[in-house]
Amino acid sequence: MKKRVVNGLLWLTVLLLPVAKGAVDFSCPNVVVIIADDLGYADMAFLPDAPADVKHYGTPGFDRLAASGTYFRNAYAAGPICSVSRAGLLTGCYPYRWGNYYFGQGQLPEEIQTLPEALHQAGYATAKVGKTHLDGWGQKAFPSLHGFEEYLGFFGGTWDYIRLSQKDVNAYKGRAGFKWMGHQLVGPLIQSAGYGTGRNEATRVSFENDFSTRIFTDKACEYLERNKDGKPFYLHISYNAVHHPTYVVEESWAKKVGARYVPWDREAEEWSFPYWDPDKETNDEFHTKWGHMGEIDKEGRRCYLANLLALDFGISKLLDTLEKTGLRENTLVVFMSDNGGTINTYANNAPLRGYKYMYGEGGIRIPMIISLPGTFPQGAVNNKALVSGMDIFPTIAELAGADVPNGLDGKSILPVLMGEKETNHEWLVWARDKDKWVIRNGKWKLTHNAGWMHSSFKLNEEGDALQAEPVRYPDGVQLFNLENDIGESVNLIAQHPEVAEEMNRLYKDWEAQMPEPFKMKRK
Repeated sequence: MKKRVVNGLLWLTVLLLPVAKGAVDFSCPNVVVIIADDLGYADMAFLPDAPADVKHYGTPGFDRLAASGTYFRNAYAAGPICSVSRAGLLTGCYPYRWGNYYFGQGQLPEEIQTLPEALHQAGYATAKVGKTHLDGWGQKAFPSLHGFEEYLGFFGGTWDYIRLSQKDVNAYKGRAGFKWMGHQLVGPLIQSAGYGTGRNEATRVSFENDFSTRIFTDKACEYLERNKDGKPFYLHISYNAVHHPTYVVEESWAKKVGARYVPWDREAEEWSFPYWDPDKETNDEFHTKWGHMGEIDKEGRRCYLANLLALDFGISKLLDTLEKTGLRENTLVVFMSDNGGTINTYANNAPLRGYKYMYGEGGIRIPMIISLPGTFPQGAVNNKALVSGMDIFPTIAELAGADVPNGLDGKSILPVLMGEKETNHEWLVWARDKDKWVIRNGKWKLTHNAGWMHSSFKLNEEGDALQAEPVRYPDGVQLFNLENDIGESVNLIAQHPEVAEEMNRLYKDWEAQMPEPFKMKRK
């Protein structure tokens, strides 16, 4: 494989990039995949749509990574929620192929090979830190069962940022109204090892007076230091930032943005907001208010920003470590959000319509950066190519010389990065079930019964969040030209019935390959 070097300035528009040819092999590069959780599409300072508050505080980590690679403007998750999108990334397939359309359907079948498994077979060391969300069941749901030799993190959709010790669990258990239910969980992280050895050991590790974003960054950096002279590695860093509970804010980052911070005294008789007191209300009641906008939190955007800046600092530290260890030039870095930003955490998805959970662009279109300095374009923006999180598997496998399973829905992005073709996919599909779906084909997007409504907010001049009109995504059948109408505001189906007819045919052909949504049998 030949080396093509493209030097560009940040925000150079890339359609078909010119390439210079030389002679160099990729020689099994190291791989670092970084997943942000529910990141707002506009919430990085280098973007032209970045809001004023993000530009004010800056995101030097994101900006630096973008300057070293290609930012894809038309990148998509496999679904608008965590478990579906992460399954698509790990397998390179539409998760719908095994009935995984939404929460509670996320089993990972034994016969489906994962990216870390493929790389392990190719001789790579494999490790993961952070969130694992495949809905907590199935034969291969746990990281050390689907290819990771080392793992530290938590299992499920949501975990607290700072209450990460057994003492925190004990403090809650001492409360009369305590029950393990709802979404917010606290306590030690899980550490496991043993993939490929038959051991698959797992233990609980407490972290007192610490912060999950810092823990995951430090553990990832420690892994880089430890493996700088070893065999090639695949490191998967899955932050829970900026997923809720963003209303839980670490002190030093809260102070940077003037956000609320309330120290937690485990022995206190009265627990102050933003901490749940089980003597006063159930976790479901508490989290519905503060994690799902049952009430508008005027501090919500500032709390989000505090967690965003902590995440950005983690990116900077990872890049520093790659450079310090001499690994940067031969390490592919992929950065993406698992799905669109959620309004529940006061994310900003401008100029897109909708948020996480919805099938609007704000729910499924994601930030994505691919960087391998000296080999791939740097400081570039690709405005044309339609790419997917499912493409990460075949892209990395091709670079690593690993076997690529037959029948993947993802496609290697290398020809796009090398300027050999304009786009990676002609069309992509997302579905809630067999009746609720959307399809994008080139510039067109057809939606079918994808309607959604969600509470909303607006910011005043002081940055306080205030109640706003609900966000509505249209129901019924809609046709949008995303090239001219990225905000999905004008339904063109009456003007272009032939386009809708062709896209409906594409969907029907795709649907015929997909089973019904998975239903877990209860004993």
